[in-house]
Amino acid sequence: MAVEPEFVGKEMETFFSSIAELIATPLTTEEVFYFAALLHLRFAHIHPFRDGNGRAARLLEKWFIAEKLGQQFWKIPSEQYYKEHQSEYYATIHLGINFYELDYNKCLDFLVMLPKCLYNLP
Repeated sequence: MAVEPEFVGKEMETFFSSIAELIATPLTTEEVFYFAALLHLRFAHIHPFRDGNGRAARLLEKWFIAEKLGQQFWKIPSEQYYKEHQSEYYATIHLGINFYELDYNKCLDFLVMLPKCLYNLP
């Protein structure tokens, strides 16, 4: 599923360029959550590290939300939600076998997991 090691640098360059554009663009709260989840998904698919890609993707997701909406968003329980719904997390993050043929038209089930973590806030 991951890009070949020799292409990771180029993919990450494109990825970080996209993040810079998103940071500079005013977004609604809904758009922030959409793009945060999409960044999580895309980073996991690039898979730049031997280990820790999921943790890094979840951290990046939360960083993006906090950067756009405020530091209090570091406290949203997304990691807990993903852990409690681990089978759904892994089933929905998988969009294909070949990195170049991943079907992002099927990513909605993954993208809606992030806002669902807000449903059980005290």
